[in-house]
Amino acid sequence: MAEHHDLGGRTVFITGAARGIGLDTARRVVAKGAKVALVGLEPEALERHAAGFGPSRAVWFEADVTDRAAIEAAVDGTLERFGAIDVVVANAGVAPPPATALAVADQDFQRVLDVNIGGVWNTVKTTLPHVVASRGYVLVVASIYAAVNGVLAAPYAMSKAAVEQLGRALRAELQPHGASAGTAYFGFIDTDMVRESFEQPVFSELRRAQPEFVTRPIPVGRAGAAITRGIERRQARIVAPGWVRLLLATRGLTQLLDDTLSAGAPTRAAVALAEHEPGQVSANGVAASRNGHAPE
Repeated sequence: MAEHHDLGGRTVFITGAARGIGLDTARRVVAKGAKVALVGLEPEALERHAAGFGPSRAVWFEADVTDRAAIEAAVDGTLERFGAIDVVVANAGVAPPPATALAVADQDFQRVLDVNIGGVWNTVKTTLPHVVASRGYVLVVASIYAAVNGVLAAPYAMSKAAVEQLGRALRAELQPHGASAGTAYFGFIDTDMVRESFEQPVFSELRRAQPEFVTRPIPVGRAGAAITRGIERRQARIVAPGWVRLLLATRGLTQLLDDTLSAGAPTRAAVALAEHEPGQVSANGVAASRNGHAPE
């Protein structure tokens, strides 16, 4: 049986905490007696949520994870209020508009890597000495895209593969310090960003190439519950829905499906649509999520 780590009195530092997975996780850990630092880009929402938890249980900070100074200020503020950081959930991330490597804009590509890799690194690097001091736990949020073909989402898949490698390395590196780390692998979660992405014709075509159960979004609460349980058990891998565990165990076999995916009519239609109508998802060219991923 996995060792249980009580969250009572512990401080959990969460990025992308204004809504979605980050907020759901905050609610669940607070219910278990933890204190939370809510970090994100929506100050009104963050302030409202922190007030709901109460000043003795929550503090909030407006910070872009790509801004190291802003994250450092959030860490300093958390330490000033609560005296420690025991758990870190590096959850903030963005997804690009659906596009092929031929069509994706350089600025969209760079933004995804800046947030999903650089932002996670800033969060981990800044909090890590305090996690080590408290013999705590770091969770980085990757995705099934760390293991499956990233067609029309290559920047996102690249970033999540990198995050996975960081999480795996951290787990080994932290063990001698009595601390630990884990990686979250989620399928499609019913977040604002996933709903927005699924409204795009490109994704409608691409979903036809996938089994229905793979692209069916699951409630945000299932991801938040999995994270909370994983924190308590200091799990190496946190997954939702359950079939993701089988995917990870057989990931080498999924590469055999790449040629089938590439040759399929739905994929060809999605590629053609993406290259003729790039940048559909948002006016600024990036489908940004301050609180989750697509898929998670």
